[in-house]
Amino acid sequence: MEFQMLSILRAAHILAAALWLGAGAMLTLYIMPSIRSAGAAGGAVIAESMRRGLGIFMASTAGTTILTGLLLYWIWFGARGAGASFGAGAIMLLIGALAGVAAAIMGGAILGRTSVELAALAAAPASEATQARIAALHERGAAVSKIVLTLLIVALLLMIFSRSF
Repeated sequence: MEFQMLSILRAAHILAAALWLGAGAMLTLYIMPSIRSAGAAGGAVIAESMRRGLGIFMASTAGTTILTGLLLYWIWFGARGAGASFGAGAIMLLIGALAGVAAAIMGGAILGRTSVELAALAAAPASEATQARIAALHERGAAVSKIVLTLLIVALLLMIFSRSF
């Protein structure tokens, strides 16, 4: 029974992480640059994406990944004892977990708020001040999303390689 639960927990963790990383990569590398290139029309796309639950999807995949990861971490160290926390694999898991948590915090605190503000500005009357704010938000979102994507890739690689130690 324990093996089945551990397998289900690990599968949920991997699936949520794959969805989170895949969505983050698609948004960072393709969707957001296309929205920026679309100019004023891009704001309507962001507003519609948020209305359809993009923010909820990203938060729920990040949250599921982190919660299942914490459970797996707790089970792993519970089975191996405190001494296992000093090995190379354990250190890689810890750094990977911290990278994932940092990505979630940056994604929620910065990218989530940036998307909400961009969606709100899509309905605002066009003015130079509004356009300048939109441009600044796009720049911030682009920079932060690249950092978040990098953190997610680092977390993934460290999780993969930690299994070798």
